[in-house]
Amino acid sequence: MSSIFYNKNMKFKLLHISDLHLGLKIKEIDRVNYCKKALLKAINTVKENNLDALVIAGDLFENDKIYREDIEFLIDIFDSIYPTPVIISPGNHDFLEFSCPYNESFLNIMKLKEWSQNVKIFKKPEFSYFSFGDINIYGKPCLSRESQAFDKYININPLKINIAVIHASRTNFCPHEKEIWHPFDDSDVLKSNFDYIALGHYHSYSEISDGLKIKAVYPGSMVPASLYEYDKRGGVIVEIKKENKNISIELEFVELSELSVKRIEISPAQDIEKIKKIISSEISESNNPKNTLFVFKIKGTGNLNILHLKELFSEYKIIFDISEFTKLDIEKLKETSPDTTMGRFINEMLKLIENSYGPEKEILEDALIYGLDAFAGRQIVPRYYEENLS
Repeated sequence: MSSIFYNKNMKFKLLHISDLHLGLKIKEIDRVNYCKKALLKAINTVKENNLDALVIAGDLFENDKIYREDIEFLIDIFDSIYPTPVIISPGNHDFLEFSCPYNESFLNIMKLKEWSQNVKIFKKPEFSYFSFGDINIYGKPCLSRESQAFDKYININPLKINIAVIHASRTNFCPHEKEIWHPFDDSDVLKSNFDYIALGHYHSYSEISDGLKIKAVYPGSMVPASLYEYDKRGGVIVEIKKENKNISIELEFVELSELSVKRIEISPAQDIEKIKKIISSEISESNNPKNTLFVFKIKGTGNLNILHLKELFSEYKIIFDISEFTKLDIEKLKETSPDTTMGRFINEMLKLIENSYGPEKEILEDALIYGLDAFAGRQIVPRYYEENLS
């Protein structure tokens, strides 16, 4: 009997998504409709590929920014694929608390429908699991910053496919802007007995492998959730096969987001006509410019008229990043009296700038700014320019 079981072929195919952050805005851009369209596309992906489950590794929504109609939408779309399981491991933004939509008591108070029977939410502070025949899916919610994701050894059944779903921080590969929640080390993943770990929390795609096969994946944010999420957004179709204790995993990334972010770097020292050509070219090369958020990164020093650019490209979603832009008010500097040491310096530098162009002009503008900083007793910070932007 044992040998027959060991030779049994098992297969499980799922869609792994995370970090939708329904309710979150990017500056003035409302993401709600984009998030809902992405979820509908995820549901259609499950249906069209006859997948065995939809797995959500946390931060499905923002607890303090989700509205009644959004909760109703989530309940209805997950019910639409019944009896296909929808497995949710709460994160630090869809945090388990009384006013969280995962709480049945809260739904009752709000007179909302309960989650369909196919929606399985991990709520216990330790690992628990849901069983689907030959498949066990483990998980636990992200309840604190400090608690370890893999704090205890899990005694699992090696004759089944064992999957973990968890929202957690990979401490040895942590993006600088991300807070540590529910930490783990790669060694925790590699020594675990799970066949596949569906991770959430980090917004860029990454994998953890033992050198032979992939053990865990962050699919990244499903829809861009900040100005810095430029690459493709979606989820991962994961096919897990187990035969005689041998595991094979196949991954296929699927794009789910209509909204994308594209960064365009601009040197304000360039001629305005050249800047307009650069922007127009970048926009025309975009697959779907109407659903692209263009981030104009203005880097350097110059006298660029940002309002003029806003008007020229007002039909598109545009945000200006001026964190590395210093605007030189040439006309105002010309008013500086030449009777002082600083005034003489400014006037001589402006003459040199007016008679220069290209890299030489950029160097002289830098020198002027360095000099003004020195006169003011400020720290002199080196400035960098990228060449050949066109």
